Amino acid sequence: MPETEHVSFFRTHKVLAFLPLAVMGAGVWYYVNGRVQAVREEAAAPAALQEEPPAAARPRSRLPLPEAYNPELGLDVQGPPEFKSQVTHALKLIWMADRDTFLFLKKNLSVIRNENKTGFYLDGGRTVAALSSDHAFRSLTWCAGIIAHQAWHAWYELNTRKRTRRAPPPPGEADASVPEANPAKLDYKSLGVILETEDRAFAFQLAVLRKVGAPAKETTPVLRRAPKEFTLAHDGSYALNP
Repeated sequence: MPETEHVSFFRTHKVLAFLPLAVMGAGVWYYVNGRVQAVREEAAAPAALQEEPPAAARPRSRLPLPEAYNPELGLDVQGPPEFKSQVTHALKLIWMADRDTFLFLKKNLSVIRNENKTGFYLDGGRTVAALSSDHAFRSLTWCAGIIAHQAWHAWYELNTRKRTRRAPPPPGEADASVPEANPAKLDYKSLGVILETEDRAFAFQLAVLRKVGAPAKETTPVLRRAPKEFTLAHDGSYALNP
C-alpha cells in the first residue's frame, strides 16, 4: 500500500512538472496560429483591393459647348470693340440657354450693328439688327432680348417678302419700281398689322429674356407693356411707318 501511494505521488509530481510546459506550448501555438492568420488576411487584403474594379469616373453632365459667336457663324457684329464684346457675350447667353433659339437668330440676321437707333431694316438685302448703346449696354440679358426681338422682325420680313415678291419686268422693259428711300420702313399695310407684329416680336423677346435668366425688372415691363409702347425694343431715329 505505501508503495502504491509513492507511485501515485511520483506520477502526480511528474504531471505537475510538465503542466507549465504544456500551458506555455498552448500559448505559443495560439500566438503563432493567430499571427499566421493575420498575415494571411493582410496578404489577401491587397489582392482584394487589386481585384476590386475601380470606381467609375463621374460622368460630365454636358459636353462643352463651342463659343457662341465666331465670324464663320454668319453673324457680322459691327461696332467698337466694347460693343462687339457685349453682343458676343449676349449671344453666348442665348447659345447656352437654348441652341435652337440661337440658330434661329443666326439664320434670320446677317448683321448686328451699333447705331444711334434700335430697330430692324434691310441693307442691300442683308437683315440688320440695329442696337443703340443704351439698349446694348443696359445688361447682357437685355441685350440678348433686344437681339431676339429684331431677329423676329427679320424672320417676318423675309417670309413676307417671299410671299409678296414682285415679278421682274419683261425682257427689254425698264423696271419702273421706285426703291424705298427709308431703309427702316417695313411694308406693313395697317396699324393693326404693326401692333400685331410688335406683339409677337415682344412675346419672343420676353421668352428669350426668361430663357437667359433675366431679372423681373427686365421681364415685367415687357410683359405688361401697353400695345403702342415700342420703346422697350426700339429707340432713336428708328420709326415704324405703315
